[in-house]
Amino acid sequence: MTQLQHYMQSYLEDDTLFDSRASHTPLDAITPRKKTTLLKPCKGCALHTYNVDRPLICTMYIVTSSLCKFKLYNQNIMKRKFPNTKNSWKFPTKHHITLHNMAYNSFINLNRSSFSHFNLNSNFSKNDMVHNCEFTPQELAMNCSLDKNHYYFLYNIFKDGSLSSVGTDKSIMGAAWVEVTSSVNDTFQCSTAHLPSSTKAEVLAILSAIIVALTHCYVTIHTDSKNVIDTFNKTGRSNLSQRRIMKLNNFSLWILIHCLIKTKSLRVDMLKVKAHSGHSQNDRADHLAKDACSIPPIFLAISHYSQAPIMVPTLANYGPIDKNIRKYLQRITNLHTFEKLLRTKALSPLFGPTSDQFDKIDWELTKDWIARSCDGSICSAVNDRHTGFKIKNLGHILPTVDKQRLYYPKFYPDLPIICILCNSAAASNTHWGLCHQHHANRLTDYKDCLSVLIEALETHKEIATAPSAQIAVSTSLLGCFDLEHNTSFYILLYNAVPNSLSDLIARFIRSRKVKNLVMNTFLSTFMDNIIRKYWRKYALAYKQ
Repeated sequence: MTQLQHYMQSYLEDDTLFDSRASHTPLDAITPRKKTTLLKPCKGCALHTYNVDRPLICTMYIVTSSLCKFKLYNQNIMKRKFPNTKNSWKFPTKHHITLHNMAYNSFINLNRSSFSHFNLNSNFSKNDMVHNCEFTPQELAMNCSLDKNHYYFLYNIFKDGSLSSVGTDKSIMGAAWVEVTSSVNDTFQCSTAHLPSSTKAEVLAILSAIIVALTHCYVTIHTDSKNVIDTFNKTGRSNLSQRRIMKLNNFSLWILIHCLIKTKSLRVDMLKVKAHSGHSQNDRADHLAKDACSIPPIFLAISHYSQAPIMVPTLANYGPIDKNIRKYLQRITNLHTFEKLLRTKALSPLFGPTSDQFDKIDWELTKDWIARSCDGSICSAVNDRHTGFKIKNLGHILPTVDKQRLYYPKFYPDLPIICILCNSAAASNTHWGLCHQHHANRLTDYKDCLSVLIEALETHKEIATAPSAQIAVSTSLLGCFDLEHNTSFYILLYNAVPNSLSDLIARFIRSRKVKNLVMNTFLSTFMDNIIRKYWRKYALAYKQ
């Protein structure tokens, strides 16, 4: 336990006791780097712990394993240089920004463990996805068939990873490698299930190969993942800060890999192999990785091998959340928000009476279309109005008669509920775009929009085996001209993107950029020729 007196950083030139006339440099021309750093005793703050012996001094108590020290100028020398200084003031020889960096570097270099053992409780032990819940690197090495009595000066390893879905709510990762230097061709395979991803399976294969390698060896690992090679080279840089490392996916495994390489004095090279190119050893590793998905999963206990900072959260006691925590939590928040959106009663017409139309909407493209700028600007009043209209239209909250009478009963007490254009249906958000008064004109305009789509598909066609755009559009769900019963038309009418449109474009174009170009061309035409046009007609009819 260490008792500390709290000091506050300041500049001598900013103090009221400082005589600027004694300085040769004008006060307004002094930059922060040229000012004299000063440490003053704190007069009291929230960090203060009451001290009976010295109640007027701001002190605090903290548990420390070591202290970061820095030098101070001699007090007598500073007193002669600045006569008005107080005896309690301290003058460090380095600027306070440098001191901050020294303290931060000292903190991250402390040998503090990031993770604790993930002891599973009884509920998790009964889970069919949990088997051999903790494996240390030594225990994992004992499960490998590599001959420990033979000293390999060179390891030549082909490795691969695989991700397999077990039903709709579970996934499992398989990792495997083949050592081809010896005549035995030793192999290893395992599986795990914590935060599954195909990249994590690849990294686990590298980790298991590094674990069994003997000290002072040259290890060459062949992989078909360019992402793994780039991340390995990136995490191996000495100038990569701990903060940036913790923003990488699977950082706990990468930290352990480089820690083992340093401890064992290994030289590790990564070589790229083209996937599914007919290479016998790479294909063998691929088959082993896929077969490993049927093996009961293991969970690595890496608490004694990680040098990451403290306070890394864990997920359900399975292991650390070793990825960008902000993005991870943002995804969970987005899922929760999306679930609330789907339960909104106003959107029920968009999903159909039995909610069977939910899967007919491409929500990712719908989000991009809603956020797309109408005039190319990042922020403008016109773009804000257009985006607001899209959101209201998607949510079925445009100011139709039923909404006006609901929210403003005093202003609209006598408006008729029946549509004044067709006099056959109730005026509502589900009716204005399908009003029988404009049936013929709306059908003509819709055919014009499809003509624009056909022309765009023929112009940007990339897949030679794709059929004629005219035939593809006419045989798709978009080609149904019974608009009152056309599900895709209804989805488009409310600024959502149907899967029938995205699937149709994917039959002609591979490039994502060109797909977005064709889709935005069609959606913009549909927005101008149908949505805005007939909403204005509906709104003007009630204004008159």
